[in-house]
Amino acid sequence: MKKAYVIGKNASKSLSPTIFNYWFKKYNIEGEYGFKEIDESNFNNVVSTTLKEKDLCGLNITIPFKEKIIEHLHSIDKNAEQIGAVNCVSKTEEGFEGTNTDWIGFEESIKWQEKNGISKINKKEIALVIGYGGAAKAIIYSLIKTGFKKIRVFNRDFAKIENLKKITPHKLEEFENYFKEADLAINTIPINFSKDLKLNIPTTIADDNQSTPHGFDACYNQQTFFLNHINYRKQFYGYHMLIHQAAPCFHRWFGIRPEIDAKLVSLLEELIKT
Repeated sequence: MKKAYVIGKNASKSLSPTIFNYWFKKYNIEGEYGFKEIDESNFNNVVSTTLKEKDLCGLNITIPFKEKIIEHLHSIDKNAEQIGAVNCVSKTEEGFEGTNTDWIGFEESIKWQEKNGISKINKKEIALVIGYGGAAKAIIYSLIKTGFKKIRVFNRDFAKIENLKKITPHKLEEFENYFKEADLAINTIPINFSKDLKLNIPTTIADDNQSTPHGFDACYNQQTFFLNHINYRKQFYGYHMLIHQAAPCFHRWFGIRPEIDAKLVSLLEELIKT
């Protein structure tokens, strides 16, 4: 029986096992998908041991190890190399290969929500991205590929982003200065902005919602300001990205390209609420 894991600092809170087990049942596949919660100090030892496990076919990597996993892999593909982060590890004849499906998950989740009439981004002019971890790098990669004219990135560690190409770097506290000009604002860091940072972001807006951007919160299981502080034009929720990044991983490991159906989306929505 093939098996896979999600690995991360708070992996026990991940919804990935729910997604994979749903597809195992739907497609009558005998497979196992669990989680391994790892402290940063013990990451190298646990990963080395895990990669030797019998019947292991793949790993999903989450915060904060999407960059650190690369040193344990035989190779990474072009997308992962350009992004600089890996969220999907697959066993091959040569060894373990890393790729990145987060950028696909981000792009496809927006398409899915637009297709199903949930929300629609009419312009592709200015995007704001908060954070510069593994998920943010994949989202920026997707924004560039889909043709956003300007991408502003805001990070607590400004030195980490100040020399990046194809984006405009900013200190985190500058976010409020560009909020109203954007068409899409994306959060990738698990923090409650209204409580912890107190950025001066507008909480009251015009009735037509045109003075704020669309909001996308990649931190689907955190109470960040994107979910409870601002009345966005429309909201895009990160669990859609989670489902859509999982689909190509499932296909790689178990040979079936799973359908993203409304029943699975509803299941995750209910789990997040509880």
